[in-house]
Amino acid sequence: MVLFSEMFVSELKNIPVVDRLQEPIGTAKDIILTVGDVFPKITGLLVRLNKKKEEVLLLLGEVDLIGKQFVVTKSVKERVVFARPTSQELLLRQDILDKQIVDTGGARVIRVNDLKLGKIDQDIRLLAADVGLKGLIRRLRWLPFFTFAFGLFGKKIPDTLIGWDHVEQLKTGRAPGMITIPSKHLQDLHPSDIANIISQVHSDEKTAIFSSLSEKTAAEALHELEPQIQAILLLTLDTKKTLGILEKMPVDEIADVLGDIPEEKTEELLRLMRPRKASQVKKLLAHPDETAGGLMTPEIITTKPDYTAQQTIEKMRQLANEAETVYYVYVLDNEEKLVGILSLRALIIASQDTKISEIMEKELITVDPQMPRRKVAQVISKYNLLAVPVVDEKNKLLGIVTVDDVIDFILPPISRRMRHMLG
Repeated sequence: MVLFSEMFVSELKNIPVVDRLQEPIGTAKDIILTVGDVFPKITGLLVRLNKKKEEVLLLLGEVDLIGKQFVVTKSVKERVVFARPTSQELLLRQDILDKQIVDTGGARVIRVNDLKLGKIDQDIRLLAADVGLKGLIRRLRWLPFFTFAFGLFGKKIPDTLIGWDHVEQLKTGRAPGMITIPSKHLQDLHPSDIANIISQVHSDEKTAIFSSLSEKTAAEALHELEPQIQAILLLTLDTKKTLGILEKMPVDEIADVLGDIPEEKTEELLRLMRPRKASQVKKLLAHPDETAGGLMTPEIITTKPDYTAQQTIEKMRQLANEAETVYYVYVLDNEEKLVGILSLRALIIASQDTKISEIMEKELITVDPQMPRRKVAQVISKYNLLAVPVVDEKNKLLGIVTVDDVIDFILPPISRRMRHMLG
């Protein structure tokens, strides 16, 4: 059994390794662990030999004591058996220190400053990641000084630890030490929080995290990302996964995303999508991005003037999952021209047999598809709307622009900056 008490990885750097007779063997350079367990097991130390200047693995079975001043082997140095690290093992300092982890509680990306080791039963295991100031100071060998300085003011440097039971390795195909909270926990975050996390990590990790999401969660998070990041993700995912994600998105969001990737890839994806949805996306792509036509969605609920309130409610129940918003119902005549708008409130409080023509709003506020986005925002803000209809020169309804599509032009500058800071 190895004599050992809780300590941090930084405290074991470059400490001497000696045999049972105190004869020097080498210097501890790193710590080996085997992945797989909730708290990974430490299997040995990477030691640089004094004479040969080569680095070898000193298995824990050969170790009697691990302390902050030195490591002691069980036998004399001539009888110590060394090994080589395998591909299934990680080097704590090389592969995990300074790497990024995802804190799902705060929906942010944090850097690993140090790692805490401790005993569970008879095994030495990795217990936690230190992501705070204290871990950084400890690595710089300044902890005694700062502890003394803080103590003069009656303060303590707080520990900021994340238990390793909340962390797991994320295999990105790049470095095996990149770690993150398990993807099953990411699914529970708000899409904007997931987008914020993806935005902060490196390119390989962006793809790895995004690929680990379900198609529904990925679809919700994708629209929250910056256009250049959207393009990177769609171009690196396999086509099947990309199509699955796009099928879960509203057509206006699909058009936004496809508008930022190469035309050849866009055409390929449109060919493979369901014909009806592909047709709707193509119509939106025909409009400039910064216009009402480029912002609108055709996924709306419509009704007829001679329908009753009950008939319209039944129709809403059937189509609600496909609509961008259910707060308004748009009333069309037989020529598909917009003749009225009905609020959800007016529909609910009306008696079942009331005709829509009797309760719909006939004074219409609309925009044309060429109207610039800023002016559309002004219309929505001026009339306090949740959505505004987009109509052509014949008053045929093309779609609607919702308030969330133009929110940045409605918010005052300070609130707008805060919104972008918060993701």
